Formats: sequence, structure tokens, C-alpha cells
Amino acid sequence: MLNHCIEEPPSTNRGVQRQNIDTDYLSSCIDWCQITLKGTHSLETVIESILKIPLDLMLGDIPMKGFSGHRVIAGFGNIKVAVPTGKNSYDGYQLLMSGSGCRDYEYFLKANNETWIDFFQRVKTYDINFPRIDLAIDDRKTYLKVRDLIKLCKENLISSKFKVTTSYSSQTHTEDETLSCGDTLYLGSSSSEIRIVFYEKGYEQAKKYNIESPIDWNRYEIRFRNDSARKVIDELCSHNNIAVVACGILKDKVRFLELPADKSQSRKRLFPTYPAWEEFINNIQKIKLSMNPNPIDEYLERNRAWLIKNVAPSIKMQIIWDEMTTPEHGILDEIENTKLNTKQLLALETFKIHQSFKKSNLNKTPFNH
Repeated sequence: MLNHCIEEPPSTNRGVQRQNIDTDYLSSCIDWCQITLKGTHSLETVIESILKIPLDLMLGDIPMKGFSGHRVIAGFGNIKVAVPTGKNSYDGYQLLMSGSGCRDYEYFLKANNETWIDFFQRVKTYDINFPRIDLAIDDRKTYLKVRDLIKLCKENLISSKFKVTTSYSSQTHTEDETLSCGDTLYLGSSSSEIRIVFYEKGYEQAKKYNIESPIDWNRYEIRFRNDSARKVIDELCSHNNIAVVACGILKDKVRFLELPADKSQSRKRLFPTYPAWEEFINNIQKIKLSMNPNPIDEYLERNRAWLIKNVAPSIKMQIIWDEMTTPEHGILDEIENTKLNTKQLLALETFKIHQSFKKSNLNKTPFNH
């Protein structure tokens, strides 16, 4: 069986015993889920019956940022329930989970002994649309070098149904920018019903976890919108197999090529497949849909670690300076009176509510109501 996505990727893949490269290095996940729920349902129904999240956990006094003509009325972490405003008004709700929101929701799926397929099958019993669904394939072997794929596109060694190809190379950035950006290749436009994105997630993670060298980690996202999103959910629910869906889309939409031995050959369909792409396609046929829930207090723990490393020495210096100069308002007074931003308030409220559920042992049983 495949291991689930690891919470914090290792800083290197060197030295790993490669019993089964596919099992060790390839996984997949839902990385964006946006659903339009039509009709006059109560908010309680949306939260408790559809999402199956405790109502109190979604209803807080902390405002959350809205999106695309919608006002958020309930949320937990990056799970948002919103209603339309202004000209976009309609009867219903918008459910939005970003990549991090999907990881947040997997906490509740696991608590309810459910999978994404269970959730999608339940949602499909309502009058809904899927504005956007993202499937992500995580490649920690890095079968593909994104820079090489960009080069193949520039050399026209690609057979694709996408009319628009865009790339961003780390070679165009400064050294500091390169560490955080890496290389990215987009197939399809931002408005396409299907768009494929190849990028070096290891650079993003290196910056996030303050690691000097980029991690061996690529992510390949297939982004579906509207009718294509609905079709991919139907496929997932029918096959219960993300490999069938992902592999079918990739095979149908794109093939990277290499020059044929016969230089006179001009028909792309007869060009040999780029070996790294062929190996990757063969191996993703074995991946499974994994879940990697975010720890409830992950944000607070990361923030504390960052403060201890980067801010605590400066605070200590200010405390010593206050003792020497006796200002009217010392640094500790300033900290006491400072205002927290929305994200900080929400993180604390989320953790506080989680602790109350933990004490009553609700976190050990399914969230059924």
C-alpha cells in the first residue's frame, strides 16, 4: 500500500531504501474543492449534515475574508461557507476549501471514518455545481524535471490539446527568489476547463520550513472547472480510483516527446515519448487517493517556533534596554496592548474550541449529529 503524504517532507531523499519507488515516492490528494450548493437549506444542514462538522466549531465571532462576490458566514481554518452578495445573489451557499482547507477537512473525514469519495457521494445528492476541483500528484522521486519540461515545450517537443502554454523559470529570478519560486509550467489558460500545472513544490517547502536546500518534491496539479469538475467527481465516485482518472486525463491531454532517430520524420504522433514522461505515466497508474490532515494547532506551533528562533533574542534585548532606560511604556507593555490580526485571533479560537472538544472526548468519536 501507498504511504499517506508525510506531514513534513524529509530534507533529502538520499539514502532511502527503495523497496518500491512507486510506493515510497508517489501520492495524490484533493488540493482544492469548491462547491455551489443551490436551494434554501439551513446553515445547520450545510455544516452538520453535508460537511459533518460540529456546528460550534464553524460558528465563531472572528470575521473571515470573503471571495469572488461572496461573504463568509462560517468557517474553520481554511474551510469556508459563504453566501452570495450584490449582483451574484442566488439561493444557496458556496463551500470553499483551498489546498490547506482540504487538509483541514481531512481531519473531520478521518474523525467520521470517511473518505473524500464518501463526501462527494453525499454532496451529489443535493443540487450542486463544482466551480473548481484540483487533483494533485506529489512526486518525491522527481521523475520529471520541470525545467526540462519547459525546455521541451520551447523546442516544440510536446503533443498537447492545450492552446496556451506558460512557464516561469527560476533562471529568471535572483538566487533568493529562486529558492522560493523554483520552476513552473502551465498547460492551458487560467480560464480553461482543465489546466495542468507542473511545479517544484520543494522550493516552497524549503522556504516554509526554513530549510537551506530545496526538497526533492514536485507537484503536478490537474485543475478542473465547471462541467469538467463535475465529470471528474462522477468518475472518482464511479471508479473510486484516482489513478484511472488522473492517468486518463494526462494521457489524453499531453505527451512530451523526444526527437526521432529519423530526422526526416515530421509527424509528431510518430515521435517517441520522452522517457521520463513515459516512466512517470506508467507509475502513476498505481497511486491512491491519500489524506494528510493538518494538525489543529499546526499554525500556532509553527508561529511559536519561528518566534523563538527569530524574534525572542530581539525581545530579550529590548527588555534589558527597558531596564536600563526605564521608558514610560516598556516592550512588554507594548506586547500586552498590541492587537492581533484576524488570522491570529482565528487560530487561537480554533485551538480553544478544539481543546474543549478534546476534553469531552468528542475528538475520539465520529462527528455525527
